[in-house]
Amino acid sequence: MMDSRLRYSGVGDVLKEWRTRAVTIVLYIAVVVVLPAYLASVIPSINMGRWQPAIVMTAVYTVIIVIAILKRLDYRVRGGVFVAVGYLMAIENLTISGLEGSGRIYLMAVPILALILVGTRAGWITTVLSVLIYGAFSLLANGWIPETWMLPLADRTAPFFWITGGVTLVMILVLIVVLLIRMNGFLLNSLKAERRLSAELEKAYDKTLEGWATALELRDIETAGHCHRVCEIAKRLAGKAGLENGGMVDLHRGSLLHDIGKMGIPDSILLKPGKLTSEEYRLMQEHTTYAYDLLAHIPYLLKALDIPYCHHEKWDGTGYPRGLKGTGIPLSARIFSMVDVYDALISDRPYRAAWPVEKALAYIKDKAGVEFDPVVVKEFVRLVEEEMDSLEES
Repeated sequence: MMDSRLRYSGVGDVLKEWRTRAVTIVLYIAVVVVLPAYLASVIPSINMGRWQPAIVMTAVYTVIIVIAILKRLDYRVRGGVFVAVGYLMAIENLTISGLEGSGRIYLMAVPILALILVGTRAGWITTVLSVLIYGAFSLLANGWIPETWMLPLADRTAPFFWITGGVTLVMILVLIVVLLIRMNGFLLNSLKAERRLSAELEKAYDKTLEGWATALELRDIETAGHCHRVCEIAKRLAGKAGLENGGMVDLHRGSLLHDIGKMGIPDSILLKPGKLTSEEYRLMQEHTTYAYDLLAHIPYLLKALDIPYCHHEKWDGTGYPRGLKGTGIPLSARIFSMVDVYDALISDRPYRAAWPVEKALAYIKDKAGVEFDPVVVKEFVRLVEEEMDSLEES
C-alpha cells in the first residue's frame, strides 16, 4: 500500500520515495544473486592459499549486506556505495579475465543502475567513468599490460569463465527488468492516487460552488431555485447547441455562479420591489464586472468565467459589460443567457405572474437574432417542444 503522504507530495518527492525503495530492492536482490559468485570466488582462492582476493570479496559482500540492512541511510549514499561496488567488481574482472570477461557487463550495467537509483547526474557521471575505464583497459590489453595482470588465455576462455560471465549477465538483466517493472507499477499507482485526489478535490470544489449558489438564492429570495434550474436546462441544451463535452463542466460551474457578482450590489438595489432608476440600473449592471474581479484570479474557475462575465451580452451587440456581438460572445454565455431569460419568464415574480411556456417561447423566438443566438434559439425551442410532447404522451 502506498504511503498516504505520497499523495500530497510533488514529483521530486515521488521520485525520491521510489528511488529509496528501489535501492532497497536492488540491495536485497544483490545479496541473493551475489552469494553464488562470492562462494565461487572465495572458496577456490582459500584452497589455493590466495587470502587477499578472499578477504576483498568478503569485505565487498559484507558491505552490500550492511547497506541493505541500513534503510535509514540516504538513498544516494546506499546507491552510491552499490555503484562503487559494481565498479570494483568490473575492474577486478577486467584485470583477471580481460575485455572479453564479465567486467564489461558491469561497466554497461552500472550507469543504468546509477541513473535509476541515484539520479540523472549520477547516470551521466558513471557513463563517462565506464567509458574511461573500458578505454584504459583497451589500451592496456593492446599495449603494455603486464602478463601477471591477467590469467593465461586458455584459462580466460575456459568454460568456467564463460559460464560465470553468462550468469552475471543474466542476473544483471533480471535486476534491471525487475527495477523497471517496479518503477512502472510505482509510478502508475502514484498517478492513480493523484487522479483520485484531484477527483475528490474537484468534487469538494463543486459542492462549495453549489453552496455559494444557495447562499446567493437565500439573499435574493425571488430567485430561489433559479441557479439549479437554469444549470440543468443549459446542460441539456448545450450538446444540441454544439458545446463540446469538455465544456460541460465549466458550463455547470459558470451557471451556478452566474450571479456571483451580485454579492457586490447593495441590498437597497438588489431587493428593491419596484422599478430601478437609471443610476440604480447602471450599478446593477456592475455585477458582471464584480464577477470577473472575483473569479479571474482563481485558476480552477477561469474557464467557467464566460457565463458570469458575459451572460448579459446580446447578439446584436447592445448588451453589457463589453458590448460583444454575435459569435464574439462565448457559446456557453449565449446558451445560458437565453435559458436564464426563459426561466425568469416562466417563474413568478413580485411584480408579475409567471408566463405560460408558449408565451415565453414566443418571446424567445421574437428575440432571436437580436438578443439571442438564432441557432441556439432554434435548438432550444426544439428541446422544449420535445420535452412537452413527451410529457403529454406519458
